[in-house]
Amino acid sequence: MSVGFVPGQGPLRRAHPFTPLTLAAFTAVLAFALPAPRGPLILSVFLVSLALVEGVPQMLVPAFATALPFWVFLFLIHGVFGRLPLLALGLGARIFAIVTAFLLSLATVQPGRLVEGLVARGVPFSFAYLLMATLQAVPRLRDRANRILDAQRCRGLAVRGSLWRRARAVVPLVLPLILGALAEVEERTLALEARGAGSVARRTPLDPPRDSPPERMLRWGMVVVGLAAIGLRWV
Repeated sequence: MSVGFVPGQGPLRRAHPFTPLTLAAFTAVLAFALPAPRGPLILSVFLVSLALVEGVPQMLVPAFATALPFWVFLFLIHGVFGRLPLLALGLGARIFAIVTAFLLSLATVQPGRLVEGLVARGVPFSFAYLLMATLQAVPRLRDRANRILDAQRCRGLAVRGSLWRRARAVVPLVLPLILGALAEVEERTLALEARGAGSVARRTPLDPPRDSPPERMLRWGMVVVGLAAIGLRWV
């Protein structure tokens, strides 16, 4: 399953990093503000189409895998026992839309461009780097785990078979992963200190992402529509 930034030339990846993130937050608001089940279903179809346009169909695999247990649980509770299948469909579509929007933003926002965009807006570098490290945490740990798994297999470690054999393989896999992550944290800390990351002076980004007026209007439009949807929902 693919989780994280995917290089490409889609419209969201060419846009300012704030635009996909605003779209994800806007989707979360609309998923609960629009009437179910039609509203969340239309929103889900739009996000799936957008993922295909962006050229990241592999992102839909973890989205479906994450939302599937909720679908099953909701259909058992509301569809089978409560005899309200439309309610289960609407709730499941809301969860799927939110998960898809979040994963789509991860797939289209390059962490380096996001840091440059935040620094250009005057956000402290320490906060911007913390946000970037959070976005990169899962992909980096996944890649490191795959490398460790391949290395241990080359050394003859058996990771398949009986439950006892798989349990014995956990320590040779988890221990290097934890130690490697701790070592990387120390290396990054020293590198950041050498580059003056703790300085409170405002930094000048070398290559800030271009933020056109139409994009800013689009983001503010999503904010206004989201607030209006919340207001109409609670009226």
